[in-house]
Amino acid sequence: MSAIWIVAENPDWAAVMVSAAKSVSADALLTVFIPPLPADGLWEDYAPSLVAKAKAEKPSLILVGTSKRGRDLAARSAALLDAPCFSDAKNLALSGNTFSCDTNVYGGSAVRSDSTTEPLVLATIGPKAFEPDPAGISGATAGTLDYTPGKVKVTGRKPRPPQTVNLGEATKVVSVGRGFSEEKDLAAARELAAALGAEVSCSRPIAEFFKWLPEECYVGISGQIIKPQLYVAVGISGQAQHTFGVRDAKVIVSINKDAECLMHQNADYCITGEWQAVIPALVKAVKA
Repeated sequence: MSAIWIVAENPDWAAVMVSAAKSVSADALLTVFIPPLPADGLWEDYAPSLVAKAKAEKPSLILVGTSKRGRDLAARSAALLDAPCFSDAKNLALSGNTFSCDTNVYGGSAVRSDSTTEPLVLATIGPKAFEPDPAGISGATAGTLDYTPGKVKVTGRKPRPPQTVNLGEATKVVSVGRGFSEEKDLAAARELAAALGAEVSCSRPIAEFFKWLPEECYVGISGQIIKPQLYVAVGISGQAQHTFGVRDAKVIVSINKDAECLMHQNADYCITGEWQAVIPALVKAVKA
């Protein structure tokens, strides 16, 4: 593989993709693009510049970070280049002229192995898909992209409220689901989290429908993808959309009154019972 390009929104994510690139080819020429956010436009509008540059310089692989902006940029670029694009790719490999990788399907409940012999391939890489390269992006060439304004003009931006959690870096997480019937019940989950030294997260309905927790707290295929050492799911049924977000957790503990729930089937340890009885017992045991 002659050249691999990396397109990221920040250096930390780029370092993850440097590891991905090196897993494909240790001696490939690496170029890293970290284009700034345009003042009055969309980051995705770098696609025409990326496409023009790719047609002229002909890299073999373009890796893009799997953020909302990155997904859009990768999809636009792949369409304009008439090239295959693999989403959330893992286990990247090159054998001869054949590029292969694994991708998740059916909401993360299955893994599909894909391959192609096309001369140019695009793939999006998640923030936790690979360990960041120890050298970061220092060994790669810094590339630049020209910004081409699109049809959408940004008239203003306002910051979101500051995040109260950093789930991406948390080693322990206590997560709550529909088994909690009232917002005040979350105090019990917070008490367990405090005893364990954990962060609190949730399933999608808790954040998006009930608004009991900020949206950055919800774990799942369209939310946070996390990789903690310990994940405690309390009152979570365990649908594929949720378990996708914690599939790489080292240890999963499920607390649910339904012994047949899907979360139990995906957990390393299961406690069947009402959380109102289980959580106080756990807190007492942990503190002891």
